[in-house]
Amino acid sequence: MQMPTLSRRKLGVATGAAALLAMTALAACDPAPDGKVTQLTLAGSDTTQEVIGQIAGQYNADGTYNTDGDVNQNILAQQTSAKNVPADDTCGSVTWHTPAGAGERLAPNGSGAGRDALLASVQAKDGCVDVARSSGAPRAVGTVAGTDLATFQYFAFGLDAVAASAGPNAPAGLTQAQLQDIYRCNITNWSAVGGANAAIVRYWPQAGSGTRSFAQSDLLGFDPTTVATCATAPKTTEENTGATIAANGDAANAVVPFSAGNWVAQARGTVGDLRNGLEILSLNGQNAVTGSGTSSQLNTAGPVKESNVRLVDPTPAYPGIRYVFNVLDSTAKSYGQAAYFYGFGTDDGSTFKSPLCNGSKASTLTNFGFGPLDTTVSDNNPAGSTCRLYTP
Repeated sequence: MQMPTLSRRKLGVATGAAALLAMTALAACDPAPDGKVTQLTLAGSDTTQEVIGQIAGQYNADGTYNTDGDVNQNILAQQTSAKNVPADDTCGSVTWHTPAGAGERLAPNGSGAGRDALLASVQAKDGCVDVARSSGAPRAVGTVAGTDLATFQYFAFGLDAVAASAGPNAPAGLTQAQLQDIYRCNITNWSAVGGANAAIVRYWPQAGSGTRSFAQSDLLGFDPTTVATCATAPKTTEENTGATIAANGDAANAVVPFSAGNWVAQARGTVGDLRNGLEILSLNGQNAVTGSGTSSQLNTAGPVKESNVRLVDPTPAYPGIRYVFNVLDSTAKSYGQAAYFYGFGTDDGSTFKSPLCNGSKASTLTNFGFGPLDTTVSDNNPAGSTCRLYTP
């Protein structure tokens, strides 16, 4: 995979003095085994919950690397079965549930909610959320929900793409301009773009979704829920599933943003198939997915467009390519352990890279539909890691 030269004006990247501060924070932590069992709680993005859940399970069973027996607790965005995280030295016992009952906490649903939960945990100094799964890039620095603390660290661990998916009455592909006109209600019938004579039903992911925010910023360039040219807003659905769309009777005519990585994992049978007939459409003649069925994979060939980074030359192979992240806070109580499993840095003068960031989990990423990153050394991975470090 060819990786582009990055412009860092849009995405707050740890360079210069910022990089020094970030790496100093990493050096100050001690990610080595500490003789204590730590419960690491991960929450947030639907997009990465399955792949991170798989990696978390691998860590829990790895007695060679995880010599303390630390437990990685992966909380689903829709935690419909209550999940208890036992108490440890940093946090009391917490039960996560969707919906939350008496004495329970509501599971954060989506990238934004996961990062907000990490922010709240750091501010409360309760150590109850250690890692936020996020398919969204760094946000503005602040101290309220919807912003990031300056001490947040975004470890990009793989590539995904946000694609337009649609039912069988849609054509095989659209231009980006056509997709925008569909969400502006300038195009309302699939026949206008080469599909069947059927009314288009627009869907949009739930609030707080990183896929939603990326589709808004990078695919459309506007918020389709507030477009004056539409009589009604798009219908809302949980991201990366066609279950609600099918239940509403809209499976044949719907259009909705979809994580290509999640679509691939469902096509491969790695996770349960919830697509309900939704197919990934090409955009501008480019495909986010290659192959079919169990041979499906994310198309990462050629130059890519990475989250919130605009490439002038060369043109990206697919307009919706993005990073996916694990977000840590360098002041959190269990930061050292979180970095040991999900980050990279220096420890007592020697370089360390977690198995996720040294390439050991590449096959797992591929099996779950994501594109592994290479070890090309840059300002974002001075340790030569397969992860990249960004800051707000």
